Amino acid sequence: MYPRLVNRIVKAIDDKKGEEIKVYNVKNKTPLYDYVVVCSSKNDKNMKAIASSIEDELYKQNFEIKNIEGRDSKDWVVLDCYDVIVHIMSEEYRAHVDLDGLLNKKR
Repeated sequence: MYPRLVNRIVKAIDDKKGEEIKVYNVKNKTPLYDYVVVCSSKNDKNMKAIASSIEDELYKQNFEIKNIEGRDSKDWVVLDCYDVIVHIMSEEYRAHVDLDGLLNKKR
């Protein structure tokens, strides 16, 4: 099972209808963070709603997000939650970037 923080993030994404939610354990691949969460959004309005939902959920848990990049993007928003990095992408951009493919590669 995942740590509580990851479960809260996944719940916040699911609450706003984020799609194709994937959680990657990268503890042994990088010293910078432990997990990467990737999800798709239907459109830019949905992407902003997902990011806000994560922010609100973590705020309720007295957890501060380190940084958010791409708030005004229509393709990709990244939330740095210290040990967890969250990528919210449009379906098209996710397919183009293929972050899932990179995260699935074995070292």
